[in-house]
Amino acid sequence: MATQHLTTAQLQRMGLSHNEIRTRLSHGMLRRLRRGAYVLGSIDDPSTQHRLLMEATVASVHEGNVFSHVSAGVLHGLPVPREELGRATMIRLSSGHGDKGPHLTVRKTALAPDEIELRDGLRVTTLPRTVFDLARTQPFDWAVIVADAALRRGLAPDVLAATISRHSRLKGSVRAGRACHVASPLADSPLESVSRLRMLEAGLPIPQLQFEVIDGNGEFVARTDFGWPELGLLGEVDGKAKYGSLVPEGREVADVVMAEKRREERLRDLGYWVVRWGAAEAWNGTFVPRLRRAMARSL
Repeated sequence: MATQHLTTAQLQRMGLSHNEIRTRLSHGMLRRLRRGAYVLGSIDDPSTQHRLLMEATVASVHEGNVFSHVSAGVLHGLPVPREELGRATMIRLSSGHGDKGPHLTVRKTALAPDEIELRDGLRVTTLPRTVFDLARTQPFDWAVIVADAALRRGLAPDVLAATISRHSRLKGSVRAGRACHVASPLADSPLESVSRLRMLEAGLPIPQLQFEVIDGNGEFVARTDFGWPELGLLGEVDGKAKYGSLVPEGREVADVVMAEKRREERLRDLGYWVVRWGAAEAWNGTFVPRLRRAMARSL
């Protein structure tokens, strides 16, 4: 990692006094990761900042501790709640109890040796164990989001199920089992995962995920997030990326928007009705009535 954290002692060796450190913090020239650990400037990516927090944490904890839960999720590239990235999470294997501070949560939880690996130089729970821990401790929405993402990355469902069964007495294992049951490797984003969950909760017909539309000549037209071909209905959740980040070099945002409109017109010419919703609607489920009305019209 190119960016590294600096300790108070290192800043002082660079010639900064305590007052100068405070001044740079107030002006945004320094950012505090935790007590005695800083990074120069600001970091836009919360996951990168969390990795720096983890590196700064290692020196102040028992060498036997293992990064777990949210921190392990970051190391494995799993989606985790942004609001929890300000605190590192670990499992204690040494004697003592779990504890919680402003920048670190340490749990005393059963952990087998084969559930620990080394990643980026840090001791961390394996992918199956990380998914299990997140699924049993996070709200159910996030349990499904994490399980979907892990299956998409290639985690076998039976491996995840075996991990859950192995630790069936741990708190939240039933929730993790439910998440594993409804998880799918076809979900391409957290918004798709939570949208599918809202559909299941509302009792809507189960859609085909990553549904491909083929025209009468057998040519590929589009891939949509959700499809109900028997109803001639397609569903897409927007917000996975800003238009600006999707613009190829040499093209304008307007070009991308127009291409999307032409795509939707072609889908309608083929007899499909497209229902779209955004991130907020996915989380609160307010897209469900519109989707239900579209299904009723199709029927």
